[in-house]
Amino acid sequence: MSSASLSHLVFDTNSEMPLIARVYEVESAEELRGEEPVGETVAVVAAVEREAGSTRDREAVRPATQAQCAESGPAAEPLEEGALPFVGEVLAYVPGEALTIRRRLHLDEDLFLADHAFVHAPGVKPLSACMPVLPLTMSLEVMAEVAACLVPGLGLIGFEEVKASRWIEVSDRDSEMLEVSARVQEVDADACLWRIAVAIRGEGQEQPSTTASVLFSTAYRVDLDLAFGAFSNPYRLPLSGEDVYRERHMFHGPCFHCLTGEIILADEGGVTDLLTRPPTGLFRSIERPQLLIDPALLDGIGQFLGVWAMQHDRYVLPIGFGKLELYRSTPPAGTRVPIRIEIVRDEAMTLYANVEIQDGSGGVWLRVREWGGIKFRHPARGLDFRRQPTRHLLSRPLELPSLARGVKAFQIAKADTQGFDPLLLARHYLHSDEMPAFTAKAAVPPRQQQWQLGRVVVKDAVRAWLAERSEQADMLHPAAFAIDSAAAGQPLVAALEGHARTPRISIAHCEDRAVALAAELPVGIDIEQIRPRAAGFLESFSTAGERELLDELVAEGAARDEWITRLWSAKEAAGKLLGSGLDGALQRFEAIAVDGAGNFIIQVRDGDRLIGVHSVRDGNFVIAYATTETAGASGR
Repeated sequence: MSSASLSHLVFDTNSEMPLIARVYEVESAEELRGEEPVGETVAVVAAVEREAGSTRDREAVRPATQAQCAESGPAAEPLEEGALPFVGEVLAYVPGEALTIRRRLHLDEDLFLADHAFVHAPGVKPLSACMPVLPLTMSLEVMAEVAACLVPGLGLIGFEEVKASRWIEVSDRDSEMLEVSARVQEVDADACLWRIAVAIRGEGQEQPSTTASVLFSTAYRVDLDLAFGAFSNPYRLPLSGEDVYRERHMFHGPCFHCLTGEIILADEGGVTDLLTRPPTGLFRSIERPQLLIDPALLDGIGQFLGVWAMQHDRYVLPIGFGKLELYRSTPPAGTRVPIRIEIVRDEAMTLYANVEIQDGSGGVWLRVREWGGIKFRHPARGLDFRRQPTRHLLSRPLELPSLARGVKAFQIAKADTQGFDPLLLARHYLHSDEMPAFTAKAAVPPRQQQWQLGRVVVKDAVRAWLAERSEQADMLHPAAFAIDSAAAGQPLVAALEGHARTPRISIAHCEDRAVALAAELPVGIDIEQIRPRAAGFLESFSTAGERELLDELVAEGAARDEWITRLWSAKEAAGKLLGSGLDGALQRFEAIAVDGAGNFIIQVRDGDRLIGVHSVRDGNFVIAYATTETAGASGR
């Protein structure tokens, strides 16, 4: 059993505040041992193994009786001594009643944060720009350590009513100050049970980010009565636990890699193994910290629930649970412990499962009632990009007729970014030099969205163009380079180390859509929405000759609003190809020929240059694109 007891309190004679020195973990005198596995679960596993031709034996995860779970109190002899990693500076202390401490999370000290960052950009962005987040299970360790200081001599036996309402992240800075307050909530003398209410607040937060009741006693208790039913339609996942991490279906880094071996899923849940890991490498200054729980392995509960949810097109992140009961101490590092989850509530936005984890020797280590996760739906393209941003694009190829060979065309819509809030998408795609421009546009969200979609789509076009020429499996990470602007406003790829040649680019956006081209030679693209125009709009940008061309098309049955939009968009594309834009001189670019397929010849009046522009209708939008200065349209 994991038991917290203060070996001694060292008092500062000036403040009379206790400085917590050491906590010991003690093993119980008896080991939990289970009876024969429940036949139903064994039959499920056996049926799947027969189907796949497997002969590997495995322990079945099964409910245990109270007699199997119950155990006497902790023994007196301590094990290896180690420092409590999260008990920091004491702010207030009333012995046996309340304690408040603060502890600074720091990226240089708390090494585990590097393995729990939402943005995967190793070697591209600093860790602080990758949204490292304190895991819920590490928050449990924080709360357990602080609560233990109020009940020296008692053992940690579980948690109740754990609620995580917001992230604690260390973003765009190196550290984050935590304030952790604990108070004795209830003492049940008859049951010999202490409930300690604990809350964690991040820097500047008025409301707690995470709250829980932490339970202590002189002996383990069995209060949870979880009924696990039969599985329907069980099957073996083609991925092993190791494959889940290798292919980055989980964002977690090595210190949280605990899924191992085959994974069996069913309609109601699943079974697999978790691997206990040594607590080394979690902190820089503490080689072997004294942990009251195994936060890395407990994180595996949420990961396994996430694996089940992914088979149902969902992505889940933990939000808390009803109750967790411990029945023994953490098994030694390297132990394979079977886990079973059973879905008990699958709601519109949330998912809840009961959990049981064995100890690797046939006994039960812990149970959880209603481990909860909030559900997200990501399009497959978005999930693939988040997993492997150098192998996948968030944008979609844009099929354009008569596009010159070697030109890369892509499109993106707001719907393609489902599952990303604007800041998270920016952290994935933008170079550090681009973040100030993104932040400056926050006051006008629609403009910020259009600018961001333009950056995403043009970066994908650039990455595809470079990858085709390098013939490498991995593309450039989108945050590894920036999009800059020339003096006239034309976008360009900033200098890229290791790439002697970069493509010429063009970007356009309208409403919630953006398009882009990347090519060896200058290109131009524009997108406009088809809609009725105010009286005088056509005259404001067209010549008399252009209006005659449109009148001929309309007389043949063409939609006037569409062709006005095509003409405007064609001029925009021509101006972008030249790198100047229309620059207010709308009639400097004149369409001297157009055909019914939307192909224009645009003449630049002051230079007698001819530009071929193609235009297509895409839903309620017109896309015009120019990739050459050689006229290729059949004239009228």
